[in-house]
Amino acid sequence: MPAVLRFDRFEFHPHSGELIAKGTCVRLEPQPAKVLALLARRPGQVVTREELQREIWPADTFVDFERGLNYCIRRIRSALDDSAAAPRFIETLPKRGYRFLPEVAPEIEPPPIAPAADSPPASAAPPGRRGSRSGWPLVLAAAALLAAAAVAAVLLSPRSVALPTVAVTLFDNETGRADLDRAAQVLTDTLVERLARNPARFSVIGNAAILRTPRPMRNLATIGSSLHADFILLGQILPGERGLLVLTHLIRARDQRHLWVGRFESPAGLEPGLAGRVAEAVASAAAATSGGNSGAAGSGTF
Repeated sequence: MPAVLRFDRFEFHPHSGELIAKGTCVRLEPQPAKVLALLARRPGQVVTREELQREIWPADTFVDFERGLNYCIRRIRSALDDSAAAPRFIETLPKRGYRFLPEVAPEIEPPPIAPAADSPPASAAPPGRRGSRSGWPLVLAAAALLAAAAVAAVLLSPRSVALPTVAVTLFDNETGRADLDRAAQVLTDTLVERLARNPARFSVIGNAAILRTPRPMRNLATIGSSLHADFILLGQILPGERGLLVLTHLIRARDQRHLWVGRFESPAGLEPGLAGRVAEAVASAAAATSGGNSGAAGSGTF
């Protein structure tokens, strides 16, 4: 794949998902980045929905393909400031697929320059020192001892054995209000920061790209195995009878079993103190669950 795809005023890096325009960088999630790369590699051609499904979502991936693809196209159009009604970049062909409209200039990174034929190999010893290897056995032995000591220290540390790991996914904004997308992000980041304040109880993962996967494409088994997480925390922002309702779900990763559910009413919107209330309740639930009751499901309302 080309290292860079240039079109219109944009510069797209498929491997990193970075979309750059006039010094501003937008990082697409992995799935939207793959969709954009596939479309941009075939400008002017129709890429069918079946091709996108086959290339981006293999047969062994269990997701809602229609919702996942629609999300990817919306995310790409938002990043490109494009419109489905008057497209400049992505044209929709109903029931068929999509066509990438602008011309694309691929740019391939040059291969590394090979050393000159008369240049000595990089690993060659300097002249006059080729025979001085008598000190290497001692150096290697010392390095092996240091490595063994480091491994033993990690394995014998009680924290490394007993500390459970909680992976926090991006809160889902299910209110239908676009103005709360940023609030969901802030709530997630604040919750991760509050949970990480007490590293003696459990470790927290909140910055992995897989945790930002939209709900239609989220696979809890994949999250648990790839991050080696003991628990996965899901969050929802919903319209409530009075203002907003925030639900949090603590899931055991190995069998995806619900262990705890928290319910938080927020009549005045996502007020600043809400993240602290959620974090305190989640921390208590995670600590209680990992303290020996992980075999029994529980629930709580706060």
